[in-house]
Amino acid sequence: MGGCAAPQYAVRPSPVPEESAQARQIEQAISALQARELESRQRVGTRPVQRGERLFGFDLQATLERLSRVTERPNLPYHIFLLRNQDPNAVALADGRTYVTTGILNYLASRGSREDELATVLSHELAHTVAQHLVKRYQQLQQQQLLLTVVGIGAAVAARQGGAQAQQMGQAAQDIAGLLSDVAASGYSQEQELEADQLGVRYMIRAGYDPRAALELLQDFARFDTPSLFLRTHPPTARRLEDLARYLAESGPEAAGRGTPPLDEQRRRLLEAQQLYPPGSQSWKNIQRQLEELGRGRFKK
Repeated sequence: MGGCAAPQYAVRPSPVPEESAQARQIEQAISALQARELESRQRVGTRPVQRGERLFGFDLQATLERLSRVTERPNLPYHIFLLRNQDPNAVALADGRTYVTTGILNYLASRGSREDELATVLSHELAHTVAQHLVKRYQQLQQQQLLLTVVGIGAAVAARQGGAQAQQMGQAAQDIAGLLSDVAASGYSQEQELEADQLGVRYMIRAGYDPRAALELLQDFARFDTPSLFLRTHPPTARRLEDLARYLAESGPEAAGRGTPPLDEQRRRLLEAQQLYPPGSQSWKNIQRQLEELGRGRFKK
């Protein structure tokens, strides 16, 4: 039920990946199920994309590697796979595999095959892997199931219906295959999608890409806000655009250690972010205060 609440804007902390053997096993098991499901849908099959191979004007593997090197998990075996599907989509697996459809590549090519825009798509997917969103989902479901099992056993004992029933409940708590299937089939939460947006632009900045490409791409994504496969688990595009514009205005490339931008650039970013809010709203007033401080030479960002 907590997933129904609208996530609040926040600057997300850098992820601290869990590199335990158990976490890696969960990643591999979930990824195997996801890969099987993805590839079974494609009647013409899927294939890996080689480094140096150009598709729709892009060297996909090179871009993925450039981004992965600046994440908190640079040593995962990141590989691009092509799905022959006209639905514009990209999907990251927990083990470092990233699937892109011919549909998303054709869409990006129609916009000029800009590598910054490809980096926007791939960095968002990388963020899901780096932040281990599916591992966290599995661990959450596991805890919930164990809690329900303990409560159920207690009720059975209280009703003197222990024995076989309690044993059955205990066995259900160990049904790892079922949990893995649930996680593999489930989407990300809106909170995780917003976190992936923010982490993704950080990786773009660190890798030398223009983060404004993310804003431009999101502005065009609004026409995909339908119950289709593309972005089906994401928050409304307007919300994603608002959060990213605010993050870039308030933090900007200096958050990645690239120095403070010139005052006119800071002012431009703040004005762009302010236009996303109703005049007089609290967020609008907060940005207006920053603009005033910037004008007085006191803005430190």
